[in-house]
Amino acid sequence: MVRATLDKRRPIDVWVPSLLKVNTLAAPLRRRMAYRVKQHELNLVLSFLSMSKSKNSRVRARVGDLKSAARHIGAFVTESVGMGMLTATVSDHFRWPGNHDDLEHFDTLPARFAGDYHRRGVRPDLLFLDPAVGISRMAGEARGRSTRPPRKMRPTAEQRRRLNQMLGWSERHNYHPVTMAWTCLGGPALAVDLFDVTLPPSGQRRPPSAPASEPPPGSRVPDAEVEGPRSIATAGDASGGGIVDPQGERTNERLADRSYHAVDGTDESGFSGMDFEMGMRAYARNFVDYLYETAPENGRQVLDDEPVRGGWVKTDLVGSSKTHLFLGVLRSEQLEDRQDTLRRRRLEGGWTDDIQVDVFGRLIVAVALDSATASSWEQVSTRLE
Repeated sequence: MVRATLDKRRPIDVWVPSLLKVNTLAAPLRRRMAYRVKQHELNLVLSFLSMSKSKNSRVRARVGDLKSAARHIGAFVTESVGMGMLTATVSDHFRWPGNHDDLEHFDTLPARFAGDYHRRGVRPDLLFLDPAVGISRMAGEARGRSTRPPRKMRPTAEQRRRLNQMLGWSERHNYHPVTMAWTCLGGPALAVDLFDVTLPPSGQRRPPSAPASEPPPGSRVPDAEVEGPRSIATAGDASGGGIVDPQGERTNERLADRSYHAVDGTDESGFSGMDFEMGMRAYARNFVDYLYETAPENGRQVLDDEPVRGGWVKTDLVGSSKTHLFLGVLRSEQLEDRQDTLRRRRLEGGWTDDIQVDVFGRLIVAVALDSATASSWEQVSTRLE
């Protein structure tokens, strides 16, 4: 039996570039993606969001525009925001300290992890690794919805169904730690239900089922308890950072028999002899190489004597906006301690900055709020020092 206990609502700060983190690093299997395509994807997501740099401002979705968009466009935006909010709330609630090297996608698991997980059936989206303890992992499932958050302070039937599926996945993987996020974009601010799952003690656990088996409909993990902060998330502005309301529980829908770990020789993308079991980090190297090759050059953009390609774009694809997005690509990866320094500055009060900057490996993402014109490279680089 699953027992769910709802916690209180509370706001959390969200760093806007980190909201785009998973989508920035999402490397499409068997396809090259040129810089302009990736920049346009991120611009599309931000164009459907509204935020300002006023203190304690909220990140909201342009609900009318989102609901009037084509179904596949709306699904892309809500799923992208849902994935970003999963990483944001895991960082806040579970104090996850990782960066891009500590995050894997279940569609592109590296070979060292692939054998630990079943290849068939329902499974989560992301795998969060503890940078201090290599064997410590938490699986995360994310779902985005364009609807308003539920009014009643209890899980919906849809949330319970997905929660049961994730608990079944956990049981089949020796009671693997798992959490879920359900993000609603239809309210006055981004709202998230976060599931904090307490698995049954060892004496009450059933032996894991066979790898290829699929749990019967409605099956449950015995005595799993689910707790979650129920809050309404306002995702980050420049000055207030952004507030997220984790609302108790969340669920993400990613059904089906998705087969992952395709190993190929040569495909239409032109990547030849590539082993797609290398995982997000290794595949991202090839992915980012192509981004760098196709990004516009700007000789004035240099960081630690390394050229930075890319530029600014206004996030006004669906309406007027004073938000600008910068996507930069470094020729080589920066030291990991730069990312740690940026994270520490945020915790020390950097949420009030009107230009938010983050580094993910070789990628630099900056978001400038309430600005009539694009910011200068110097305004970005000084925040990376």
